[in-house]
Amino acid sequence: MKAYCFLSAVPMRSQPSDRAEMVNQLLQGDTFDILESQPQWSYIRCHYDGYEGWVDNKQWQPFDPSQFGTAHTLPAAASPATVAEQQYLGAPYLWGGRTQMGIDCSGLTQVCFKACGVRLLRDASQQATQGTLVPTLTEARRDDLCFFNNNQGKIIHVGIYLGEGKIIHASGQVRIDTLTAEGIINDSPRGSLNRTPFTRQLTHTLHSIRRISL
Repeated sequence: MKAYCFLSAVPMRSQPSDRAEMVNQLLQGDTFDILESQPQWSYIRCHYDGYEGWVDNKQWQPFDPSQFGTAHTLPAAASPATVAEQQYLGAPYLWGGRTQMGIDCSGLTQVCFKACGVRLLRDASQQATQGTLVPTLTEARRDDLCFFNNNQGKIIHVGIYLGEGKIIHASGQVRIDTLTAEGIINDSPRGSLNRTPFTRQLTHTLHSIRRISL
């Protein structure tokens, strides 16, 4: 069965329970396949990026097959970096989130590129397989995706390069920080309501940069 999200935002969970981890969000108009159905929950696969998870049966409706393929008509927009700056700057971090009320790092990149008609996968590690490699930071351009790894070399974070050594990314909130060849330097005070000094700490280690065709 094909179905769609009729609400503004619906959580996708790792298990069929309201207490389970939210792994993603469906946004209004998103379409998906029902892979498994239970009395209260269904396991779904999103048409847009293939992401899978559990959704509450009260929060979706069957999708008319004759309408399939019309839900992802995308309006023209400015560059992904501009979308991020104008629409998401200051939005709080939320694991699995994809809205201005809460968003995670790869959710930010996905929705900003989607606004420009470009399809990205959901997780940072998946997005790192897309596009073409940019060898060095000096060769990076605005709208390039920048990926960051943990101590084990696993990609755990992503942001959008703004140019001139700046990056916009979701970490605590959607913010703009300094990007060096080493990684992200925390370039903002701790919280917007106080006047503590810039921390100037390396918060994320740069793994790679990739260019997505727009």
